[in-house]
Amino acid sequence: MYIKNKSLAKPAPLNSLNINDFIVIDLRSRGYFLISHIKSALNIESLQRIIYIAQENPQKKILLYCHSGATAADFGTQLVEKGFKNIYYIDENYFAIKKHNIALEGKGLE
Repeated sequence: MYIKNKSLAKPAPLNSLNINDFIVIDLRSRGYFLISHIKSALNIESLQRIIYIAQENPQKKILLYCHSGATAADFGTQLVEKGFKNIYYIDENYFAIKKHNIALEGKGLE
């Protein structure tokens, strides 16, 4: 698998991704999140809040995504550097998520 956004977090391949295995975190702004997001995703832009979630859920995998994969890769690296081993990220742009038939929800889909 080609990795365009280098990260210490693990890339999650879209073609075999089971969203139910993760706490999914959308790093995009609230406006984009309201238009469309992965079903059951949390919209969190704060690294500190994500750290809290990771601390409270050490047994669960955390999946980060954004517009292009760059912010998710960066946040993933920062979380791994803080000692978290359960961090994954989508190394694709948001439109690639739609193409892989991952369930989405939001006002822009109505």
